[in-house]
Amino acid sequence: MQRANLSQRCSHGQRMQRLRACAATTTVVAPLSTTAYNGMLPDLLFSPNGTLQFNGSQSGTRVTAPVSSRPIVILPGFGNETSDYEAPFGQAEGSLANNLRARGFSVHVVSLERKNWFGVARGLLTMRYWRGQLTTNPGYTWYLDRVHATVQKALRETGSSQVDLVGHSAGGWLGRAYLGDAHYQLPNDPGVSRVLTTASPSLPHLTLAIPSSRGGVVLPRPPPGTASPQPNASVGALITLGTPQRPPPTSDRTGGAQGWVHAMYPGAHFASHGVPYVNVGGMTVKGMREMGPNGKPVQIKDRKRLPSEYAYDSYGEVCGEGQGVLGDAVVPLKSAFLEGGRHVLLPGVWHSMSQIGTFDTASGVVWFGSETVVDSWLSEYVTAAY
Repeated sequence: MQRANLSQRCSHGQRMQRLRACAATTTVVAPLSTTAYNGMLPDLLFSPNGTLQFNGSQSGTRVTAPVSSRPIVILPGFGNETSDYEAPFGQAEGSLANNLRARGFSVHVVSLERKNWFGVARGLLTMRYWRGQLTTNPGYTWYLDRVHATVQKALRETGSSQVDLVGHSAGGWLGRAYLGDAHYQLPNDPGVSRVLTTASPSLPHLTLAIPSSRGGVVLPRPPPGTASPQPNASVGALITLGTPQRPPPTSDRTGGAQGWVHAMYPGAHFASHGVPYVNVGGMTVKGMREMGPNGKPVQIKDRKRLPSEYAYDSYGEVCGEGQGVLGDAVVPLKSAFLEGGRHVLLPGVWHSMSQIGTFDTASGVVWFGSETVVDSWLSEYVTAAY
């Protein structure tokens, strides 16, 4: 069952009085440094095409990695590949990975090629997909396997006992899935070999602790898509950048996988176990379309969609509405934050390193991984995680 989001819990008229009662800690970067994000924002100077200009990082200082910092594992967004974070468009300088390395962090990017995303089609072969009843298995098991391999590689190479996950776009909700999937967990309790939990939102939340194999019982690994009541002990923190945190209200193109993740791990689910969640959202484009007499958007002919028109369509797919909705051009603000997490709102920051609707053309604008942007959310991450 989904929990109410922050905008449902705090009214505009009482935002400052009721902010202390809200579960989330919210940080807003200038020019909104005195306004708490609660789904209601003051009037802003958007351009005629519905976009907001980025005014530069307002973190105050360049963030450097703490001495005790854990390695960072970057989880690519849907359709993205490793090079988008290491050397987008052949340019290693200024990539997200190298911007973090320049600040002293050890960074590892999940190994992906764009063609690997055809792996999600495995879910299409099951009736559960068409009924919207899938877990992350089988459509996203291949992705989580790669995340696990990268996490283990980072641990081996650095000698650290934990990593921090930075998930971009869909990589954020898939990071939530990895954090709670028993298939990728090692037991914390030496007397328990496996912890199994029912993997369906429609069933009671039942947990079975099975005695250790030290007693002579050899147990199989839990199958992928098995929810655990405890987080993966190898993960210290989860940061999401422009992530659609909850499934669409109508058609879920993941076959139910995203809805299952949100039902199994609602909000900052493992915060009570000591896992900080930092959710970063961009407020850059206002969704707008010209409406016809029938109340539906007028068809666009003989030209490309404007950013506001693209955003209208994208926001509608993500949250069910687009007109006047604010977001990063792809993900609306109302979908970017988790209840109980630490929220960072970045005006003027776009969703991706590439032009909207493409993967092979540089955007020419700032995104979450830009040199001038990363300190704005790194400062909140370091504060929350260390």
